[in-house]
Amino acid sequence: MVTRSTRREFIKTAGGFVSAVALAPELLRVAEAAEKDRFNILFLMTDQQNHYVMGCSGNPVVKTPTLDKLAGEGARFTNAICATPFCSPTRASWVTGLWPHSHGIVFNVNDEKKGLHDKDTLTEQILFDKGYETFQMGKWHLGETARLRCYRKEQETLSPTAYNRFLKSTPRDKWHRPREGEVEIEEVCYTPEMAEFHNVWKDEKRRSPQDLSMIGRFLRPPEYNYESWLADRCVDLIRKYRDGNFMITWSVSPPHAHWIVPDPYYSMYDPENVPFPSNWTHRPEAYQGTQPARMGKLMGEKRVREFLRCYYGQVTMMDWCMGRILDALSKEGLEQNTLVIFTSDHGDMQGAHGMIGKSVPAYYEEIVRVPLIIRYPRSIKAGTIINTHAHSVDIMPTLLDYAGLPIPEEVQGVSLRPLLDGKASDDDRPGFCERGKLWPRASRMIRTRRRKYAVHGNKRRELFDLENDPHEVKNLSGSSTHQSRVADLHKKLRRHMKETTDPVLDKFPKT
Repeated sequence: MVTRSTRREFIKTAGGFVSAVALAPELLRVAEAAEKDRFNILFLMTDQQNHYVMGCSGNPVVKTPTLDKLAGEGARFTNAICATPFCSPTRASWVTGLWPHSHGIVFNVNDEKKGLHDKDTLTEQILFDKGYETFQMGKWHLGETARLRCYRKEQETLSPTAYNRFLKSTPRDKWHRPREGEVEIEEVCYTPEMAEFHNVWKDEKRRSPQDLSMIGRFLRPPEYNYESWLADRCVDLIRKYRDGNFMITWSVSPPHAHWIVPDPYYSMYDPENVPFPSNWTHRPEAYQGTQPARMGKLMGEKRVREFLRCYYGQVTMMDWCMGRILDALSKEGLEQNTLVIFTSDHGDMQGAHGMIGKSVPAYYEEIVRVPLIIRYPRSIKAGTIINTHAHSVDIMPTLLDYAGLPIPEEVQGVSLRPLLDGKASDDDRPGFCERGKLWPRASRMIRTRRRKYAVHGNKRRELFDLENDPHEVKNLSGSSTHQSRVADLHKKLRRHMKETTDPVLDKFPKT
């Protein structure tokens, strides 16, 4: 077996310090074997990115040159579905390969003492134990990373404390300035209308602890934003550990609240030109008491357009950050042996059904579908489009499959590698999504390419024909002409629940 240090020397030699022709045949064979043995993973993730807000998804306005190029060089899934449409449960499913009802994290983890532990079987724990260098930077949302052996290295270098030291050392004369007509509040410039909403919403009694009304132009320049700083640290790690095997996760919050973005990205989008949902005025009674609906109603179309402008700006700024990371990967000669994956943990309502954000107990397309792009030049054909449903639980087995490592028996996802490598046909296996594990507070969903069916604990059901009603305006679950389809989807949903040992099944309606 070639050791990591020996491999590094051979690769360094074969890489140009000595002509390959001058190498002894035995040395050359070892160097080639070492290069073939190299495999890295670069996991890029945003938070709350709507699946449609990418140029490669068909969005005519948003500027995402990095993601578009990545999709063109790899594979893009058109029907990737999150495990649960909010942060922690889906993130835990990514790294464990288990559904939320199995790994137990069904709500957001806001206590650092809770979440995942060193005893949990995670992708990075497995890779770390096999000699990989493993790093997680930015948003984790699953407890303390220091509890996991795979994330203890470079902790101080990647910490928010290190970023704050960097920020304090930066010259404030670089900061942007307010413009005429803007209202400045703590480094954020609001339009007068948005400032009014901000002042009203802060006194809202039924709102989340995070202030979702911070929507405007950020005065801190892009290069001094936390996400840009993290991109620089990611580049440093790629260069530092280029000669070994690594898995680096770059995880950022935007386009999540706070929806603040600096120029040039703020001014890049005209609020009047951002795509606005045709179902803006369709507001189902079941969700009118939710925070997204109350926010949408209070904001009105003009403010929601301002929100979308900031959201799109954040997406483009994150694309800029990822571009620098991928450029570094290319300059270090690591493109061929690095699997790059990009996704997001859930979507955003984007004004659909009169709502923004994601905190609505529904399964609308805007929040359950997520972007998913995977590039690995060694085996994935450039420009591949895959329509088969992909789940959050499929990420772990896919990465382990490509790494040549066994997939733990308890994993509930399946490897997407056969689809990615063109060795399996695109099919219509159902997609699933869930909320909670205590009935009747829980709900479950099944989605085919044609239809979506959801069962809620309050006896409410939803059936949408996604082909004829892509904006999910007409609930067909009560229609007599669709009862056979309801019965079929209900049966398939129960089968999935049984196969995954879902504790909700015992109290879930049998028909």
